[in-house]
Amino acid sequence: MAAPSRHFCNLKPFTRLHIQQGLFSLTFLLFLVGCNAPTTQNPTASPSAILATLTLPPSRTATSTPSPTWTASATPTITPTPTLSPTPTASATITPTPAPLLAFTSRLLRGGVKPAVYLNEPCEYLHLRWSREGSAPGTVVVPIMFHGIRAAGKELLEGDETSITEEQFQSFVWFASQNGYQTITAAQLSDFLHTNAPIPPRSMILIIDDRRPGTVENYLLPAANQNDWTITLGWLIGNTNEGLWAWMERLNATGRLDVQSHGYNHVYITERTTEEVIREEIFNPIAVLEQHFGRRPVAFIWPGGNFTSLAVSIAQESGYQLGFTAFSRGPLMFNWIPQGEEERAVANPLMTLPRSWSTDQTLPLDIGIQIGAAAQAEAVQNYPQEAAYYHMYCSGELPPLEDILPTPAPIP
Repeated sequence: MAAPSRHFCNLKPFTRLHIQQGLFSLTFLLFLVGCNAPTTQNPTASPSAILATLTLPPSRTATSTPSPTWTASATPTITPTPTLSPTPTASATITPTPAPLLAFTSRLLRGGVKPAVYLNEPCEYLHLRWSREGSAPGTVVVPIMFHGIRAAGKELLEGDETSITEEQFQSFVWFASQNGYQTITAAQLSDFLHTNAPIPPRSMILIIDDRRPGTVENYLLPAANQNDWTITLGWLIGNTNEGLWAWMERLNATGRLDVQSHGYNHVYITERTTEEVIREEIFNPIAVLEQHFGRRPVAFIWPGGNFTSLAVSIAQESGYQLGFTAFSRGPLMFNWIPQGEEERAVANPLMTLPRSWSTDQTLPLDIGIQIGAAAQAEAVQNYPQEAAYYHMYCSGELPPLEDILPTPAPIP
């Protein structure tokens, strides 16, 4: 057999290795012998002789180990589990229960008298209380009820508990003017009590009951002209003759009068008063007062100070915004009305406002000064808490304190 080609013998190791793995026959061995035989080998030597010179390794039974057959087992398809967006848990946002706002009171109020509020929505109250356009906390209104004034040098008549002397009246006027009191009308009072509209820090409303044109012209109007005040009349309609109407219209032309209703026939309303009479007493004066004075009344001054729940309801139905009793309870402030048991039973503070009597002279004015100053001082002290309350529960900001009270009044 011819010697293998040198090209084959010079196969690269990688090729030779490949052949070794695949061929185990004798022929393959002969090829190896041929590759390893020296080139000077006797070409006549027989194959048998060549084989005899080889020492072969022990024969190995070539067991054909089958190449592992990879069964393409189905690769499990992993279906991705949808990731659920976390469902928002309806966890209740815990809003702390607001602590009630501190309510101002005063030991200067008489026994059994308690301040009543009429705005029950705290956010509305705080917004109006601290408004830059409104009245500052501590602003007071003192309603004063006048009847007769006896001329100088004349004593009061026995049993007359509603009149004062001219000297007492002049003392009242002096004290009021010296302490910065100014008058307001019923309409101004209504705006203040409902919306905290701006009024003088120390205000008073001077109300003279019944038909007393002489007292108005001789005493009240001169004081009003001197101090730039107004006088509120609780005018009684029934049996007013033409001469009296003409007199009152002339006084009204001064611009100093603020005429309000004091009933039609001056009926003292009680639980026994029929609804028909109550309606006549409350409704009938409205058109008459508009005719003679050009303005619809906003206040009803209860005749004798008497009222009932039904009468209060009818008065509101007819459009009155305020009602005045004859109880002397103390000064008024925004959302703060001193009330006795009788008024609290009706539960309508604005229709059962108190009035101090002129016979108390300057005491109601002095009490008003003290209560107003104390209320303002307490408002300043409570401002941080009220501002925090408004921020948390009303979603807003109160104006800075210095915008409302640049220089708080000292406590007297």
